[in-house]
Amino acid sequence: MRLYGKNYLKERLDSIAARDRLPHAIMLHGEKGTGRRVMANYIAKLFMCSAPPCEECPACGKINADAHPDVIFVKRECGGKYGLDESKSGQVSIRRIMESVVIKPNDGDIKVYIFEDSDEMSVQIQNTLLKIIEEPAPFLRFIFTCENTDSIIETIRSRVTEFEVPRPSVEECAQFLTDNGTPSAQARELSEMLSGNIGKCLDILSGEGDTPYIESARKAAAAIGRKDAYSAAAALSEQTGRPEFAAMLGYLTEILRDALSERCGGALTSCGRAEAQSIAKSYNEEQILDMLDTVFKVTADSALNLNLALTASYLTSKLI
Repeated sequence: MRLYGKNYLKERLDSIAARDRLPHAIMLHGEKGTGRRVMANYIAKLFMCSAPPCEECPACGKINADAHPDVIFVKRECGGKYGLDESKSGQVSIRRIMESVVIKPNDGDIKVYIFEDSDEMSVQIQNTLLKIIEEPAPFLRFIFTCENTDSIIETIRSRVTEFEVPRPSVEECAQFLTDNGTPSAQARELSEMLSGNIGKCLDILSGEGDTPYIESARKAAAAIGRKDAYSAAAALSEQTGRPEFAAMLGYLTEILRDALSERCGGALTSCGRAEAQSIAKSYNEEQILDMLDTVFKVTADSALNLNLALTASYLTSKLI
């Protein structure tokens, strides 16, 4: 199994597992779309197969097919949203899931619970998990994934071993897309636009990604770099729904951060690196910081039922 951009992490985990020292509770943190779930599945195979996994045994086959009865994706079992108690809609609760930990594995000696997006769990839910992590049955293993560990309580973090899931390089991402049937030119373009984020590339290829918001943000950023107020206002006005407008502002924020990074000699990682470089040439650090502050304020005020056309005009007057 090829893990694009994860060779170092794979070798480290293989080495730990080969010495039978793999922790019973692991936390994988990294940007969404960079392969946290893929790594969680890989670790499940380390628990249930060998180091490295053989990729041929029934356990590996079932995990690859997302069909292993003893690999439980908790968020999915909860209906896509973590809740402490049963909901009126029939959503399964964390309490119900946790009742199942006493049941022995169906298909081997190990049972793995994977808590995806664990940074979405409330403090109360995290506290509910403490006892089973502290005193697990011999057959239990736990894998947590999150984007940022800041929202994970310290008592959880002190009981897990953390590993960072790195973002693939642009080249590794393009190779993944090409290997999975994307024409090479399109693969390269997508990978460069999204800075090697495989998950976001796949979302766009499947028609579920943020392409319109990215295009609007890049157009607005390009106009800001040219100090073209009319074009900036037009680009900012393209997304007329509140969620869409907020998504576009999110990408514009990433581009402005890249512009600041360019001014300070740092790396560029946004979907609009060329636009960020243009802004960096036209404005100084203080001006770019003011732009970011303006976008942050508008984003924070988006819940106040503001008129989006007026908001776009206000943003344009402040950004240029």
